Amino acid sequence: YEVERVTGALLAQRFPAWRAGAHTDGYFNPRGGWAESGAVVERLVALGEAAGVQRRAAGFTALLERGSRIAGVRTEGGEEIAADRVVVCAGAWTATLLPWLADRLRSVAQPVLCFRPRDPEAFTGRVFPTWTADIANSGWYGFPALPDGKVKVGHHGPGTPVDPDARGEVPREHVEGARSFLREAIPALADAPVVRARVCLYCDTPDGDFLIDADPEREGLVVASGGSGHAFKFAPVLGGLVADAVEGRASRWSPRFRWREAKRAREEARFAGG
Repeated sequence: YEVERVTGALLAQRFPAWRAGAHTDGYFNPRGGWAESGAVVERLVALGEAAGVQRRAAGFTALLERGSRIAGVRTEGGEEIAADRVVVCAGAWTATLLPWLADRLRSVAQPVLCFRPRDPEAFTGRVFPTWTADIANSGWYGFPALPDGKVKVGHHGPGTPVDPDARGEVPREHVEGARSFLREAIPALADAPVVRARVCLYCDTPDGDFLIDADPEREGLVVASGGSGHAFKFAPVLGGLVADAVEGRASRWSPRFRWREAKRAREEARFAGG
């Protein structure tokens, strides 16, 4: 899609919440936008059930193993569910459930803040679209005001390694860092009260690509994980990619998301440096 060049002067003119000179160059994508993740997941669940998918809410304790083959799962209630294929799509919990993947998948914490500005209308619609601020270097991104007036500001960076079952609270230092960025870039948000702070969980791979493939050492097991902070926007196509892996069909993306052997030195360097 064609995008529009946005200079520093045009940024402040078209999007007045941004401070003139905060960023000197960029682009605007008129086809871009955002979607509510909770609503999308609810819709996917409904579509699956309408297609005959049986859904169970049950804690997982172990894979059922028959020699080198995975033959199902055991729930916390002791129920054993047999299966020809088991697909683990556990996000940040993947390496916890499948510990042999700990050297190529890691769970990290990424804080998210919601501010309540004095004038929410100044952060809606065309004057304040979804944004990223030199994200490769700063990590900051955000969204227009929600219907209740909250403005979400997130951070996409190396993250902090974390136990997904004990993700903790957003550090005070992060809130201070967010306010420092906002004073320079979006001053009207800098001193707005934080009305929600939560820790978002990522499951990172060393190269940022998904891991969607059959486990070569455990017949019957397929892993679909490694979202690396960008899986949700691929929701419309991930199902097909996972189905290809389950059924052993090659696709144009199979080589990119294939099972990768750990290269410890490279992984540690990338994980340490982001």
